[in-house]
Amino acid sequence: MADPHIQSELDSLDKLTVLLYRTALTAAAGIMSIVAWEIEVGTTALVIAAILATTTVHIYDKRFRWLILGSALFAVTWLLSGLWTPLALGAALFSFSALAIKEYFCFQLKPLLLTPIALAGFWFCLVFNQAQISFAFSMTGAILLAVAAFSKWRMPMHYDIGDKTKYQI
Repeated sequence: MADPHIQSELDSLDKLTVLLYRTALTAAAGIMSIVAWEIEVGTTALVIAAILATTTVHIYDKRFRWLILGSALFAVTWLLSGLWTPLALGAALFSFSALAIKEYFCFQLKPLLLTPIALAGFWFCLVFNQAQISFAFSMTGAILLAVAAFSKWRMPMHYDIGDKTKYQI
């Protein structure tokens, strides 16, 4: 997570990763709005968005960065295995829940704290065949992720990077 008061010089890779992260977060919001109706396509799209977002997010602490990325890597691996795909979806949703909490710390928007509840609620309703309720959780998750994405696009790119010397390897 970056320090907005520090403006590091951004190279082309920095700019690319910021754009990819913001795009993946935006895509996740859109995908959440349809995943309850198109579960197979939505699951694949969310897993792709999760791996893109987690590989391009800028978080200083390597433990949190690897936890979030590890969840997305698990989602990709599980999806490719062809086994019970709701588990891959759950791992991708965990990644976006963690990213929403990260964005809460950036923007201090309290509604973002509800994102993990909305995404977990969607997943549990989906797994337990509660379609009508899963639609409500899906749309709530979509709105919350859209708020995070909109907030992200409004800020300058250097806010995402912060102090390059603070990143743990």
